[in-house]
Amino acid sequence: MRIVEGYRFVRNKYFFLLFIQVILFASVLNYSCKNNNKVHKEELEGLQEKTKTRVIVTTDGEGDDRMSLVRFLLYTNEFDVKGLIRSSSKFHWKGRGDVPGYKWKDDAWIENHIEAYACVYPNLLLHDENYQSPEELKKQVLTGNIDLPGDMEFETPGSNHIADVLLDPDTSAIWLQAWGGSNTIARALKTIEEKYPERKTEVSRKARLFLIMFQDSTYHSYIRHSWPELTVIVSTAFESIGYPWRKRVPEELQQYYKGTWMNKSILFNHGELCNIYKERLYKPNRRTGDFISEGDSPSFMHEIQNGLSNTENPSWGGWGGRFKREGGLWVSAFDDNDKFKTIYRWIPAFQNDFAAKADWCIMSYDSANHHPVVKISSKENLIEKSGKKVIIDASMSEDPDGDNLSFYWWQYIDAGTYKETISLKGSKEAIVSFLLPHDIREGETIHIICEITDDGIPALTRYKRIVITCG
Repeated sequence: MRIVEGYRFVRNKYFFLLFIQVILFASVLNYSCKNNNKVHKEELEGLQEKTKTRVIVTTDGEGDDRMSLVRFLLYTNEFDVKGLIRSSSKFHWKGRGDVPGYKWKDDAWIENHIEAYACVYPNLLLHDENYQSPEELKKQVLTGNIDLPGDMEFETPGSNHIADVLLDPDTSAIWLQAWGGSNTIARALKTIEEKYPERKTEVSRKARLFLIMFQDSTYHSYIRHSWPELTVIVSTAFESIGYPWRKRVPEELQQYYKGTWMNKSILFNHGELCNIYKERLYKPNRRTGDFISEGDSPSFMHEIQNGLSNTENPSWGGWGGRFKREGGLWVSAFDDNDKFKTIYRWIPAFQNDFAAKADWCIMSYDSANHHPVVKISSKENLIEKSGKKVIIDASMSEDPDGDNLSFYWWQYIDAGTYKETISLKGSKEAIVSFLLPHDIREGETIHIICEITDDGIPALTRYKRIVITCG
């Protein structure tokens, strides 16, 4: 009798354990099916670009500079900030001797922004540990040539700091952003020319100067002829995110600049840093919350590592605009005969990106949205013969939050040198295919953009650019 009871016990125990295993297997399978696009947070850094772009900001303290700096600080996880330098312009200067200043505001505004950034910095670290510390940012704040418009007569702490960075042993690119005039940058270059003329070629190779129009005379009076090998980009398409945006941006895209969107996404309940932005938009004569201007933001939006790879070639185009070579400069180019489209075509993506960063100031990791990780089966630069069928698979792309992903493949015609439209099969699927046209000439290029957007709130977009050269 005891043997039979023992057998029954063993048999029941066996079925019980089997039942538990089945339940566990089903749970794992269900989790896997629900999270097939998910990449864990700790794996994310290995999948995204890790190299931080070196940047130096020079600013004249214009009102829209102060709003640009709010957005800029939210991207210090992607930038290695090597300088935040006060400078002048033809619109703002401090004054010297008998020459009075013009529209010059407080000197400490950059430090005040960093103090507000310090308040949200611990929460930003929950989302990306690469955010630059407030202490390190404060060390980068210096005063450059601020007395007069176009002033580059004397060396200043700011100009000498820029010169030191340009002369350091790091050969990686350093992006010099002129949110105001280029005079402090020009003074740094003149110091190098005077003291280390043998190093001009070396400096020219790694310096990248991004101007928001010509806000003083120093490019034409000095930089152009003394530094002819320097890469210089000048944007005149910035009005898509500047004061005249209502005239430049199509009506259907203006919703991302209107108070309804701004109030919810940026201005209210997003921490101390975004409060600075709100204070600029909610002055006594402004009550709607409508966007005013960030005319200088294209100078750093150009360097955001979103997968468009436009820093490799200014003619490729990205969030900061697209450019063409003209007279030793890179100047704003045209998309569909509209230079402002080179920026406004990206408005939904870069504004939602801004909104997500604002959420990071206050939300936990699990409550906020994060960028999808784009993976493609091919190289990003292909050489193919005419008539060749090209297949590119992006189905291995992932999302850190397990969000569903939508795919959109499109031909960036203005960025390529082959100007006819090609047919993309599966343009809204994970896998796209197309034939390299028979009339494409050797050396001509076609740019295909893989645009992947998640269904989180706000929806976030990342890209891969595939450049096919006929060879």
